[in-house]
Amino acid sequence: MYKTKTIAIAVVAIIIVAAAAIVVTSGSGDDDVVIESQLKVFGNADGDYDVDAEDLQIINRITSGIYDSDEYPMADANYDGVVNGKDRDVVQKIINGEPCTVYHYNTCTTGDYVVSTKWPVKAAVSTAASNMLWISQMAGMSDMIYGISYSKSSPPDPTLFPRFSEMPSIGSSSTKMPIENTTSYIKDYGVTAVLCDKTASTVDKGTVEQQYEQMGIDVIRVNPALVDANEYSSEMFLLAFLFQTDDRCKDVAEWWIGLQDKIESKLEGVKDKKTVIACNGVPSGNGMWLSAGTSDYKQVVEKAGGIYALGDEVLTQYTSGCYFNWNDTWLYNYDIDCIINIKTNDWYSCTVDEKAKYDECLGIFAQTQAYKNGDAAVVVGDAPIPLRILYSAVALYPDLFSEDWADEMHKVFFDRFVPGNTVDWDNAFFMLTYDMVY
Repeated sequence: MYKTKTIAIAVVAIIIVAAAAIVVTSGSGDDDVVIESQLKVFGNADGDYDVDAEDLQIINRITSGIYDSDEYPMADANYDGVVNGKDRDVVQKIINGEPCTVYHYNTCTTGDYVVSTKWPVKAAVSTAASNMLWISQMAGMSDMIYGISYSKSSPPDPTLFPRFSEMPSIGSSSTKMPIENTTSYIKDYGVTAVLCDKTASTVDKGTVEQQYEQMGIDVIRVNPALVDANEYSSEMFLLAFLFQTDDRCKDVAEWWIGLQDKIESKLEGVKDKKTVIACNGVPSGNGMWLSAGTSDYKQVVEKAGGIYALGDEVLTQYTSGCYFNWNDTWLYNYDIDCIINIKTNDWYSCTVDEKAKYDECLGIFAQTQAYKNGDAAVVVGDAPIPLRILYSAVALYPDLFSEDWADEMHKVFFDRFVPGNTVDWDNAFFMLTYDMVY
């Protein structure tokens, strides 16, 4: 029987050192930013966002009997259950940039688990949902992805991801990576890793993942849809570490955390926060999909200062939302101040038909009081998560957050972290409200 390289974790080993608070100067005249993200790589003994000489010093003190290894569970760099000179050797290789095997957590819906990865990764293939492409862009390692898998209905946006948009799809969706279609990439580009999201069925955690491992290909799982800046940055730091692009994503983390701090600071004075529901897309045969439960769209509008109007009682079939059909009336029983549709497509190509987009995204809610009051908006779903939050905050609290400021932050992000972008900023817009359309 094949022995998978996935390593079982004792419950006690799941406990990770509390992330060290790292103060970073923004360099833009803003207040200092505290990065509380943790790089979930064994060898990162101090629990911050990198592996460096400070981790080596902690390991040395453990081996010398000065520190207790139980207090530093991530110090076991080779993950063999004991902290000794072998762990010091691994960390020294990492500091020197020498190839070695590293152990890290994969984020997964069925529970995070530890894997080994050949380090550093220089070539990979990846599932290509928009969130995955964005985290690769922000981690600075998108140039090391040589093949992607996506559905025909959701190809990479050519304005946002010109390189990816020219790649044919390895599979038929952004949740699958067929092995038979991947072998040529492994041969032609020296691919050593498959990058996919946290969902266990994405590159099936059982059979398919083991098949890749048998081929010597590492499977790396991250959650690219996290809404909290520090939690997202932990996933981003993992990719940056594995691909050795660490310096780039530190700047992204600083920017996002700084923006999150500003949004939260403005919201502190709001006494009566608005109730809100979120959705994405347009109605299908089942109706409109409403976010709820574990949905990151729900978390986006909550991060923007909204009180979510739908409780868990609506989750009768799905854990992340439910459908509302044209003939349904149950939604009218909820107290909803604002409706936000986080919609993808057309924004960056400046081809949005304002009235058509507004009507198809929100027309199903025409009998709600929020829609009648003009408090229903469509915001950009193609943007990175911090910008989705910012435009949602504009929709919820236009007296606190201006669309002009959101647009300014949007352009700053692209100028700093999406070099060579061709967005027509003079003609582009990224949200629609009733007043704008009618």
